[in-house]
Amino acid sequence: MDFNDILDAWEKKRGRSRSMNELISRYPPDKEAGRQDAMEGPRQDIESMEVQAVLDLHGMNSREAEQALERFIYQARSRAVRKVLIVHGKGNHSQGEPVLQGVVRRYLEKCPYTGAFASAKRKHGGRGATWVVIRASMR
Repeated sequence: MDFNDILDAWEKKRGRSRSMNELISRYPPDKEAGRQDAMEGPRQDIESMEVQAVLDLHGMNSREAEQALERFIYQARSRAVRKVLIVHGKGNHSQGEPVLQGVVRRYLEKCPYTGAFASAKRKHGGRGATWVVIRASMR
């Protein structure tokens, strides 16, 4: 049973039926819908934020890179930094897939202190760098 089925059952119980479009026009999504994270704002706001710290992982192996990432994110959060740039390279010297890019992505996906992240714009390294929003600490 999906949401539409639940909504139909509820409407039938109340004695009237409305289409999903009618309901959306009557009850539009709130302003938080479409946000990356309620704390972070719309994506264009995130992309326009200035990078406040940079970590360069060139020359590190996977283990060193993950340890450096952990220290960097922790320090950025403790200093109330909101957006950082992680330079991992494009993997031109990796056999197969880019190694450090994968390490960064996996770390960011599991890290509770990071929010939205994406490849940097070309002028900041393109697919060889990733910008990250650091979640504010809840004190």
